[in-house]
Amino acid sequence: MKFKFILFVGLLAASFTTAAQDKYSLNYIIGFPTGEASEFISSTSWRGIGFDYVHELDRNWAIGGSISWQTFYEDIGYQTTENGTETVSAKRYNYINSLPIHVTGSYYFKSSKDLTPFISLGVGAMYNRQEQDLGLYVLSSDAWQFSVRPELGVEYELRYGFGLRGALRYNYAAKSGGLDGLSHIGLALGVYWDN
Repeated sequence: MKFKFILFVGLLAASFTTAAQDKYSLNYIIGFPTGEASEFISSTSWRGIGFDYVHELDRNWAIGGSISWQTFYEDIGYQTTENGTETVSAKRYNYINSLPIHVTGSYYFKSSKDLTPFISLGVGAMYNRQEQDLGLYVLSSDAWQFSVRPELGVEYELRYGFGLRGALRYNYAAKSGGLDGLSHIGLALGVYWDN
């Protein structure tokens, strides 16, 4: 009886591992600041990269993780800034560096063989660093912030196990650590592969 139970559990585990697939994607991300982030920097960020991992539970559902890096930058120009009794006249640059890390759950709409739309929800934390450079002076603040990331995307399979991926994601960050919630929208364009 014990042998049959162990055999049953082993076959069951093997069936899950052969049916499930692990999928990876590498994305170039274009970032658009929103809310408080857009008040600090209004320009689009062309400097973003991300890596996603999903483990397919069945034909439609998957769980995984996501990490990305987005750098926002804006040249404000020559300004005079007063801080208490100090006055600084210099060229001003604003920066936001964002590192969202999420645990994700995804649903894939398997409508055709090659084209697969999907929705995803990520929950995690986002490290944000906000910085103003005024000549030789740097004013900065940073914090780890609670983050939620809904995502809507599509994958196009070029050949078995490899394809193109496009997604629109909203990285929401809650205000914390004395730092405003520096949220942004990301347009992720990349490739995916599975094993």
